[in-house]
Amino acid sequence: MYYLRALAMRRFASRWGFRYIGPTAPPRWWDISRPKVRAPLPSRICSNLGIAQAWNIIEGKYNGTTLLIFDGLSGAYNSQARTQIACQTEQNPFPLTTSIETVSQIHGWTILDGVWFFWFSWLMSIRRIERHLRYLSE
Repeated sequence: MYYLRALAMRRFASRWGFRYIGPTAPPRWWDISRPKVRAPLPSRICSNLGIAQAWNIIEGKYNGTTLLIFDGLSGAYNSQARTQIACQTEQNPFPLTTSIETVSQIHGWTILDGVWFFWFSWLMSIRRIERHLRYLSE
């Protein structure tokens, strides 16, 4: 499943002219005892959001806005994998989020935290990521 996700994220990055940094999901992604956050994720964002692991990291610019898109885990016990979209902007570029998606603003970044529903989270589909990015052009 995670191999297919990495493949889809690489294709997405290529279609949008972004750079796929990786890595693919670690073999023991559920083990948050060993943090595996890699650059280019700003450490201030990681510490404030409690991100312990990140994979399928994509970076790029869209309409002049620097973006980071990644799948990851928080440092909480029994953490669930989720997708996050971080934009380097003070204003919220995601006006049409739903109640199951949250938006945080941290140190000049706006972060859309993927779908949470009944205390569970999961990875955001490529189609949903693309829909959110299209809001940046409006």
